[in-house]
Amino acid sequence: MTGRGHVVVLGAGMVGTASAVHLLRRGFQVTLVDRKGPAGETSYGNAGVISRGSIMPVMLPSMWRALPRYMSNADPSVWVDWRYLPAIVPWLARLARAITGPRLAATVAALDALARHALAEHEALMQLSGAGRYLVREGWMKLYRSEASFRASGFERARLDEAGIRHAIYDPAALAEREPSLRPLYARALHILDTASLTDPGAVCESHARWFREAGGALLIDGVEGIEARDDGYRVRLPGRHLDADHVVVALGPWSRDFLKPLGYRLPMDFERGYHLHFTAGDGASLARPVCDIDGGFVLAPMEKGIRVTSGVEFAGLDAPASRRQIDKVVPLARAAFPLGEPLQDEPWLGRRPSFPDSLPVIGPAPRHPGLWFAFGHGHIGLTLGPVTGRLVAEIIAGDTPLVDLAPYAATRFDAA
Repeated sequence: MTGRGHVVVLGAGMVGTASAVHLLRRGFQVTLVDRKGPAGETSYGNAGVISRGSIMPVMLPSMWRALPRYMSNADPSVWVDWRYLPAIVPWLARLARAITGPRLAATVAALDALARHALAEHEALMQLSGAGRYLVREGWMKLYRSEASFRASGFERARLDEAGIRHAIYDPAALAEREPSLRPLYARALHILDTASLTDPGAVCESHARWFREAGGALLIDGVEGIEARDDGYRVRLPGRHLDADHVVVALGPWSRDFLKPLGYRLPMDFERGYHLHFTAGDGASLARPVCDIDGGFVLAPMEKGIRVTSGVEFAGLDAPASRRQIDKVVPLARAAFPLGEPLQDEPWLGRRPSFPDSLPVIGPAPRHPGLWFAFGHGHIGLTLGPVTGRLVAEIIAGDTPLVDLAPYAATRFDAA
């Protein structure tokens, strides 16, 4: 064991893997544990965007007018399992309070404080692990099918201006110059320039984990049954064995909430489920960058595996059976927008995004357990914020001054924490 002690990191998604890499580089002995291995869950399936512009909460005040459409499952962006609605009502109530007045401004500022470091921290890890081939520096676009839809983005565009985030607005002709394979459905496009994307997010996470192992870290593919606080640290229980540690980082994404309940933590986290399918590109079509059809509720992302079509949000609970309804709703819309070819997989991939109602992650110490650290709840931007979160976790465990003030992300911000 090194002089800095042993850290067990639970969860090998982008957040956990980045945390393990940064801790190892700071001289800790580190064991990374995941039941499926690096990027085996949520970090594998997403649009691949490292989004400088992701500084908006999950819901804006203007979007409440669309709530009846969302709740009736008439909008492709959202599908709600009515059987799950009673369970999610408290989360929705907190969400409503989080987007009022000064709370909204504070959320935007806190997301901006993290997102402004996102690309640089990704680049640093990719240079270390040799994953730079997957990085594309073409920004990403949000597409609007009507002028009314574009006007509704005015609040977001104003916040981008305030944060100094470079972006451009295109009419149909300018959009066609940049993405000629898109069909002429769109009245406007918002190109967020201070953004990059990954052509295989899972492979990038696996590259970081490979560097971690080769540099002396331990990676265990195993389930985690629980954790016990002891006088000299923590005991992490695995099937048939255990690990003793000075510190434990909980980066289990959507499974973090229930994992922490035996220690007395009741954190108001819920789950936004999403799906993706890969397709060939028909008729020689291509995309230079990911594009998000705001009205259609889907993303088209060019990946090494093909064109990835991602669905909107499904509220159905963590362990509800997978369903094709959400992806089947958006694939025809995606085909109308872009010449998709044949599907490259039989069944859609399902991921679960862990989300707090104030749209901020929890990053920092456990309120009542010294040596236990939280790093989860990043919602839609876990890929974007994974490397900067990993750096912050390592800095605070090492006793260094963190890159970002962590007060807005403290678990103590919740009454029940």
